[in-house]
Amino acid sequence: MASVGFFKNYRVYILTTVAYMGSLLFGYDTGVMGSVLALKSFKKDFGFPTEKGGFADKVNAHISSNVVSLLTAGAFFGAIFAAVANEKFGRRYSLMFFSVVFMAGAAIQTGAHHAIGQIYAGRVIAGLGIGGMSSITPVFVSENAPAKVRGRIAGLFQEFLVVGSTFAYWLDYGVGIRMKQGTKQWRTPVGIQLIFGGVMLIGLFFLKESPRWLTKKGRHEEALASLSHIRNASPHDSEVIAELAEIRAAVDEELHLTEGVTWKECLQPGIRYRFISGFMLMFCQQFSGTNSIGYYAPQIFQTVGVSKTSSSLFATGVYGTVKVVATGLFLWIGIDRFGRRWSLVAGAIWMMTMMFIIGGVLHTHPPDTKTNTVSHASIAMVVMIYLYVIGYSASWGPVPWVYLSEIFPTRLRGYGVAMGAATQWLFNFVITEITPNAVNHIGYRTFIMFGCFCFGNALFAYFFIKETKGKTLESMDVLFGTVDANQRAVDVERMMEKEKGVVDHFEEAAASRKGSTTATEAKSG
Repeated sequence: MASVGFFKNYRVYILTTVAYMGSLLFGYDTGVMGSVLALKSFKKDFGFPTEKGGFADKVNAHISSNVVSLLTAGAFFGAIFAAVANEKFGRRYSLMFFSVVFMAGAAIQTGAHHAIGQIYAGRVIAGLGIGGMSSITPVFVSENAPAKVRGRIAGLFQEFLVVGSTFAYWLDYGVGIRMKQGTKQWRTPVGIQLIFGGVMLIGLFFLKESPRWLTKKGRHEEALASLSHIRNASPHDSEVIAELAEIRAAVDEELHLTEGVTWKECLQPGIRYRFISGFMLMFCQQFSGTNSIGYYAPQIFQTVGVSKTSSSLFATGVYGTVKVVATGLFLWIGIDRFGRRWSLVAGAIWMMTMMFIIGGVLHTHPPDTKTNTVSHASIAMVVMIYLYVIGYSASWGPVPWVYLSEIFPTRLRGYGVAMGAATQWLFNFVITEITPNAVNHIGYRTFIMFGCFCFGNALFAYFFIKETKGKTLESMDVLFGTVDANQRAVDVERMMEKEKGVVDHFEEAAASRKGSTTATEAKSG
């Protein structure tokens, strides 16, 4: 039955693959620079100290935080701008624009030589593109995914992200041990991201716009064509008609209640709760500590005792691989079975435990920087980091992006996801700025700090996150109390009749076009 469902929804998976190339770029661009910064060839080209590893050198710590955090600063503003573009121009055309912006930034980084300012500029511009894509792709995918498997499909955002970062880790490891030191060694992994950006841009030309966005714009026939195409079904299919009727009923209710999007609408109780919970969810995700390890994995592994550059890059590659496997397994068997809320609670408790253990071991058994051998304590800390990321990959990695793309009404979904993405990038920026200096100054207490944050995350998820597993996007209004369930049922029945009329008109128009084409062919014959 699962294989039947997969082939039935194969167009959804194609759309997801193309759209989430943006997520892959997100992961690749963040992962690649953390490892590139550990290469001596990069340090030599840009005149940085090469004697010390990790964050033991203050100059390298400062440059590392700048190179990584400037991407997140650009992404913050890209996410905000995407909210406007997403609603005005649609999901598909907005993604095309931001993919071009990203490639411009990637090209500047690749062409940089002996001038760290070029790297900085390229990071900001690439960040604008990545931030925009991170706001739009979860909306685009969730609006096209069937409710029963939406968690699995929308959660692929995180899977593509970790695939991108893991590919970057292993590529950096490969060039570190296989290529001679020189400009080409670090420029190769930086330049490869242009390929992914190009594939995404080309693929977007072959996709259709979101049926929910088209409905909101009053383009009902196009919405019917888009939905029937993505569901791989006839426009007359009862499930297609019912789904479109629910979409249209929800949009009409929103228009009737608000008469246009204003800031006051965001203050209504059911809407306000969604915005606040979305903000807090992304805030908590960043303070779980994952991006401290994700961005600076090679340096983190050097800090806990894996001192050789090649060894730290190898450990980073294994870290990414664990992330890919754990995320994939959770999306396949977990997210639509265990739900969103309990996954977040359990994951936070697991991560808290691992962070406390890492901090405790690092305090009692600090690594000896004068030896090239890896101690048993260092091995234990590396294992704890791997166990930590398993918990993250089965909870706070994919779930926040899925939840954020689900809970908002159609007219506010673009703004809501943009708010969440901007929040993620803002505090991502904060974390990437403080991590090198925190590890450099307070050492093991950094991990204790993130463990305390994880405990707070568990409390937040338990008390404030509502379960959305298996519910349609339109039923979120009922879940959050902005629409009465009985009234929604009445509105859907009324819209069913209207949608049947749209289907008839759609078929008549198609028959008319077919007839005129046949007549033209007959004349030419």
